[in-house]
Amino acid sequence: MPRRTARAVSVAAATLAFATLGTALAFAETPQYCDHEVCLKNGTRFGAPADAFPQQSQPGAVSASQLVDDCAKAQLGQLSDVSCGFYPYGDPRDVGYGSWTPLTSDYANCYGGNDANNLNWASTTTYTTSNSVTVSASFKAGIDELIEASISTSYSYTWGTAEGTTQQFSAYVPKGYKAHLQHRYQEQQVNGVLWINYSKTGDKAGQGYGHHYYAITDFTSTSPVKGADGRVDDVVSLSPLTALTPDECSA
Repeated sequence: MPRRTARAVSVAAATLAFATLGTALAFAETPQYCDHEVCLKNGTRFGAPADAFPQQSQPGAVSASQLVDDCAKAQLGQLSDVSCGFYPYGDPRDVGYGSWTPLTSDYANCYGGNDANNLNWASTTTYTTSNSVTVSASFKAGIDELIEASISTSYSYTWGTAEGTTQQFSAYVPKGYKAHLQHRYQEQQVNGVLWINYSKTGDKAGQGYGHHYYAITDFTSTSPVKGADGRVDDVVSLSPLTALTPDECSA
C-alpha cells in the first residue's frame, strides 16, 4: 500500500507538471513536444495550465507570471543559466478585428452648429501583443521574439509590436447627442506550450524554486496583423450616438 501511494503521488506530480524531476536527471536536456505537453527522453511528461500555478512565487512553488518573465529575460540575454522554448499547437490564425477602443473622449453637442462640432483625429498608434499570462512590459519583447522564432516560417505575418497606418478622420455629432471616435484592428493568435529550464533550483530570482523544468500549457499570444509594409491597418469610426440628458447640457 505505501508503494502504491507513492506511485500515485509521483504520477499526479508529473501530470500537474511542476516537474519534480530531481537533480539526477540531465537538466540541460531540451524538452520535446509531446501532444500539447512536453517530455524528456526518459518519458517524463509535464505541463499544466497557468491557473494551476500559485499566484505568487514561494519556496517550492513558482508562479506562472514569474516563469514567463524569466523566459522573456532569458531571451533578452538578461538571465543566464535559464533556457525556454515555445511549441505552437499549430500555425497562428487570424481572429478577426478586436473590440473597439476609444480614441477620444465623448464630445457632447448641446448647441448645434456644424464644423465646430466635428471630431477630428490624425495619428499613428503603436500596437503591442498580449499574452494569456501577463508579462512585464519591459520584458515583453523577449516573448515576442520567442513566439516569432517558433511559428511556421511559411506564415506571412510577423509577430510583435507594430505601428498603425496614419489615419485622418472627421465625424459630425448632431445637436442633442454625444459620441467619440473609436478604432480597432485585425488580430492574429497562436497557442501552445511554453517551457522553461532552470539550471539552479533555489528560491531566488532566476532560479527554479525547487525544480528544473516547468511548462505552461495553452499559453496564448495575440498580435496585431501586419501588412507587407509591417504596419497595422487601423479602422476608425464614430461610436454610436447617445442622446444627451438635460443635466449634461445644463452648464
